[in-house]
Amino acid sequence: MALIRGVDDGARGRAGYASASTRCSSWRRQDDTRKLQTGRETYYGGGSRQRDRASRLVVRPRHARRRRNNGIACTGTAAGSSSSSKSSGPGARGGGGMGQIQSPSDQSDTEPFGRGRGRSCPVLNPNRFLPSPSCEALLPFDWSFLSHELQFYLNYFYENITHYHYCMINDSHDFFRSILTSLATRDDALLYAVVGFAAYHYTLTTPNGKIKEFLQYYNQSHSVTTLLTILQLATIEEYLGDWVNLMGHQKAAFEILTHLFTPQSAMQSPVSRMMLTWYARFDVFIGIMGSFQTALPREWFSIQVSYYDSRAAAEPGNVGWKFEACAARLGLISMEMSILFGKGAKQEITEAEYVAEHRRLNRALHDWKDTWDPALQDSSYLVTDFPSDGSPDPKDIVNPFAPGVLYMPPLFASTILTCEWHSIALMHESQAASEPREETRAMLMKHSYTICRIYETVEFWPHSPGGSLIILHPCLAIASLFVPRDARHHMWIRRKFALLEVMGYISPLTMRTHMAELFQDEGCVRWWLPSAKHPHIFRRTQCHHTSA
Repeated sequence: MALIRGVDDGARGRAGYASASTRCSSWRRQDDTRKLQTGRETYYGGGSRQRDRASRLVVRPRHARRRRNNGIACTGTAAGSSSSSKSSGPGARGGGGMGQIQSPSDQSDTEPFGRGRGRSCPVLNPNRFLPSPSCEALLPFDWSFLSHELQFYLNYFYENITHYHYCMINDSHDFFRSILTSLATRDDALLYAVVGFAAYHYTLTTPNGKIKEFLQYYNQSHSVTTLLTILQLATIEEYLGDWVNLMGHQKAAFEILTHLFTPQSAMQSPVSRMMLTWYARFDVFIGIMGSFQTALPREWFSIQVSYYDSRAAAEPGNVGWKFEACAARLGLISMEMSILFGKGAKQEITEAEYVAEHRRLNRALHDWKDTWDPALQDSSYLVTDFPSDGSPDPKDIVNPFAPGVLYMPPLFASTILTCEWHSIALMHESQAASEPREETRAMLMKHSYTICRIYETVEFWPHSPGGSLIILHPCLAIASLFVPRDARHHMWIRRKFALLEVMGYISPLTMRTHMAELFQDEGCVRWWLPSAKHPHIFRRTQCHHTSA
């Protein structure tokens, strides 16, 4: 907790930088002409005792301490100083950073799948990650001290993976691309987890991709030592449909999170805030799906609402804080739903108490939707032109080309939040204590159709950010239960689930079995489409986790 606590404190951050710079300078050879990058600070501030601990753990990783006398470089490459040419594969030739990467087979002195002989210690300035309306992308740091394959996959992660792949609404601080990748270079377990996630997605884009290229990194990352590593592994397991291991990692993440932070200290830095948001998503999602209460108490959710509301009020022109505030408030409502469903399943409350709380949450859901900041609903950002004649396919169950649901950046998150609201409202209304009336059934179907329409509109719009269909997957899953049960609707849903699996998000066996019963087709357990061949990579992935 002491390491993260001082992140937003500028004065202490500068003091931390001075301490780190002094140590880093002492490691360089006298004839080394490379200089420490000026103007950079550590994430970690605090008093002298905290700074000393931070410099040992962050600026001086174990590789640097072990080889201190071997002239290890401690310089970082400034953002924007690397070339911007894209790598073409793990075996491409070239240097570090954004340059092309040489094949490991041509580097006899490179450790296999590991770090190279050199070591670079980029020291980060937290001010570079303050949110701004434009949220400009940052160029990656110098990764030339890593082996060439690790460089390639980190570059691929930086260029192709977005916060939507992690099912996060917003990333004001560019956490996943800039902060997570930097922290990964300081810890082997987290490094292999992040690289494994990148290798998994890269394998999906390669016609002859082999699952073993991903598994070699995934398997090496199981010696988890940090909270970020556990969360990254849990995300990989969600993609693989391995919910048994995911729930195990969720429990481990809870223990570490609550040991490192209090609800108050968790809000003091971009890193700790994102870790809380990352974990809370798993906590709420698993709780609602399993009808039990979240592990985190309510205070951990309510303090996020207070914090983001205050930041949005202090910076009214920053839509990033407005999105964070909206997402936090919806997360709090979802958490309270989890508590209600858990108590109802265990019969810990009376029916009258259940009905009263259900009505209160229903009002809270609609108040949330009705009180959006007008800046998040600016109609000038609605997408009105699509690359089509505007006629839906006869096989479609919705018209994806009708305007009014899709916002272009920087308001794209409004589209995601709207879809999530419909899915949460759908889930909540379906859990009423009494048998649903005809009016309620019509409302459930209306929510379902809206979700399907948003999903397909995002799918067909060529400028949708990467991972945006992944974050909508839970919405589609709940909507599939309430659309009309006929062959046309079932096949539309099956095509969407197949597309998600081709994109790497594999449905767990329990969901496949349930949907096979719903569609009255046992073939769904093996593959979603009756006349299509199951992609080989997913067969091998399922076999790997079945035998694990």
